[in-house]
Amino acid sequence: MMHIHATVINAIDQTLREEVGIPGAWYEALVEISLNGGAMRMNEFAQETTLTRSGATRFADRLEDAGLVERRSCPSDRRGWELVLTEKGRTTQRASAPYVLAAIDGHFGRHIDDDEAGVLATALGRVQEALAPV
Repeated sequence: MMHIHATVINAIDQTLREEVGIPGAWYEALVEISLNGGAMRMNEFAQETTLTRSGATRFADRLEDAGLVERRSCPSDRRGWELVLTEKGRTTQRASAPYVLAAIDGHFGRHIDDDEAGVLATALGRVQEALAPV
């Protein structure tokens, strides 16, 4: 299962680099920030990206240098910082989505039928529910 995951992730990464000019990890980060309302505290970003705080800071630096996010003082805690999607970040994330979906379908989805997809979704849903924090 890990091999399949790695193969699909590598295919998505290669597609995004060729078609949009960003690595797959950047797309994942843009999606996480977008799902969080377009802004995310740095500590939450570190948790979601499973990076150390210093690793998340370096990652955020690269996103900021590319103009995809900007750092702002957190409105609820002036000592903290949050990452905010820029218009370029939103546009890049939206432009990337069709390539991601096509890569997932081309390297995974087309190899399973609707019944198998339903069984897989049910099984993985149970696992996710069981692992979810209380």
